[in-house]
Amino acid sequence: MKRNTLCLSLLLGLGICSTPVHALDLVEAFNAALLNDPTYQVTVAQKAATDAQRKQARAALMPTIGLTGSFLHTNTRNTSTFLGTSGTSDVRKTYPANLTISFTQPLLEIDKITAFKQIDLNTDSGALQLAQARQDLINRVIQAYFNALLAEKNATIAAEQERNTALQLKIVKRSFDVGNTTIIDTNEAEAAYYRAKAAAINAASTAENARSALADMMGRDIDPKEKLATLSTPLHLKMPVPDTQDKWVARARDESYAIQIAKLAYKVAELDVTRKAQQHLPVVNFVANQVWKSTSLNRASDVSTSAQSFGFEVSMPIFDGGLIGAQVLESEALKTKSYQNLRAVENQVAQTTRTAYNQAVSGLATIAALQAAQKSASASVKSNEIGRSLGMRINIDVLNAEQTHAQTQYDLAQAVYNTVLGNVNLKAAISKLGDEDVVFINSLLDTKPQPVATQNPSLLQDKGLDSGDAQHVINRTQDPKTLPAQ
Repeated sequence: MKRNTLCLSLLLGLGICSTPVHALDLVEAFNAALLNDPTYQVTVAQKAATDAQRKQARAALMPTIGLTGSFLHTNTRNTSTFLGTSGTSDVRKTYPANLTISFTQPLLEIDKITAFKQIDLNTDSGALQLAQARQDLINRVIQAYFNALLAEKNATIAAEQERNTALQLKIVKRSFDVGNTTIIDTNEAEAAYYRAKAAAINAASTAENARSALADMMGRDIDPKEKLATLSTPLHLKMPVPDTQDKWVARARDESYAIQIAKLAYKVAELDVTRKAQQHLPVVNFVANQVWKSTSLNRASDVSTSAQSFGFEVSMPIFDGGLIGAQVLESEALKTKSYQNLRAVENQVAQTTRTAYNQAVSGLATIAALQAAQKSASASVKSNEIGRSLGMRINIDVLNAEQTHAQTQYDLAQAVYNTVLGNVNLKAAISKLGDEDVVFINSLLDTKPQPVATQNPSLLQDKGLDSGDAQHVINRTQDPKTLPAQ
């Protein structure tokens, strides 16, 4: 307790204080993307359009009732002549009117019935496409979020490596000034520093691009001060269940949205061949009409008539110049295309499932190996620093050890993220990736507000360190691994 109090007093004395900053978590990112991602909204709109098409196809099978009518004002002038002399002129005004009510009920239009079946299948496909789009959105948000996390992790490691090489360069230069090292050591340290500086610049740019990609998906900017919630440590990942690749592939073939959509598309193509051939068949409609006519509604001499008719209308193409036959051939070719597309989708889903399974399984072994490598690399840095102080190692050995340690840290982070994404892709392959998985992965993140330190390097400069070294010491004090255990 005394050590903790002493450490806290030291940090306050150095001018270091923390203020909590909101951490953007995965659930928040997904909810924003659900409302703003244009790719997903395109599918939502397409689903609404498909539902409307089904209503249109159904309407073609329903009876129709029409009403037509007219009411006219007509002036008729009659002029008589006799031997070139104009006679009397008579103007007659009439107001003819008519009204017709028609009723039509399709009785036998087989091609329209088949068209309705096609639209019905398209509606089912639209529902699957919307579900797939939501799953794809979940997958894309998770990948974008973890890409940003990994990029920020790499930027942090690269920045730390830049600070370490800068500190090593200063140590070598001071040793060179007193004659303890050669110019070769100085050149090596300078080369290592500038390589680390270039890597840090590139890593920072990559991190910014990754955050921008996530922001585009969310439909809003991410404040530079807004941190991403990082994975909690230690993270315990388990083997996928079932634990065999073939079982996952079999489930994917049965349950994948992509395969189900491709199967429906093939059925629609089959029905299209049938529908085109059915255009040769006769069309039978029941029709009924009621007609009212009046020669002049407002005259005493008006003559009104009323007529009713009903019966059946039959139409059938006799010769169309080969149009229907050509349309059938086109539909046959499109049916073959749809079948081959189904085969391609099945192969692609199987391969994607195998890749995701291998990624998830091999990732666990990779994580275990890299965790051991990280411990060894960290010990190697300390050993080389001690060896250099004893004259058993030179500066390049320390630089190489630090580079290996930094690379191992990045590789470990990459392996963890790849393993998580492998499990996500595996669930997506069998169309079981849902909102609950977003919540579960979010539970693996440290969603607490992230402290941002306000530092005062000038207090450390009073202890004989320049601004760069002082900042490096402050950053080291912020590392939880360097603080006493609670």
